[in-house]
Amino acid sequence: MYAREMVKQSLPLIVFCGFGAIVAGSTLGVMIDLIREIPGLIVVIPAIIAMRGNISTAFGSRLGSAYHLGVIDADNLWTEELKQNILGSLILSFFVATIIGILAYVTSIIFHVYPDPIKLISIVLLAGIISGVILTFMTIGIIYLVFKRGYDPDNITGPALATFGDMVTMLCIFGSAVLVEGIL
Repeated sequence: MYAREMVKQSLPLIVFCGFGAIVAGSTLGVMIDLIREIPGLIVVIPAIIAMRGNISTAFGSRLGSAYHLGVIDADNLWTEELKQNILGSLILSFFVATIIGILAYVTSIIFHVYPDPIKLISIVLLAGIISGVILTFMTIGIIYLVFKRGYDPDNITGPALATFGDMVTMLCIFGSAVLVEGIL
């Protein structure tokens, strides 16, 4: 019976995740000209997508564990635990985005690609922070909906956040690159 319930909860989401991957890949296809204009941007994309996926899914897993332990529930979601997790997630996003920007610059130099360091690090920071804020609140929304429906958050949050993370992060990288390219 448990396997049937898990398939019922997860299968529609897994199908949606396939479409989400197509959206993320299509966004990358639209970014071809930006990637040519901003050397080093291609180095950033896998790292920042991985960062967002890891931070968001870890955040979702922590909330799922808090739900299973009875620390939070749908009627008592805004606890001190949730606030601390939000703060930790956003601070981690800022620091990891900074490190990714610096490492992307260094890696680009090693491969004889010479990006503007301010431009590259600004794009990573902006995309990391914006996607972090969006995905943090998206995580809370997903967790809330999962609780309300009575589903097991472990079946839903991982795939949902990985897919939303890819889509949101790619759009944030694209938007940040366009914005920074226009400003700098």
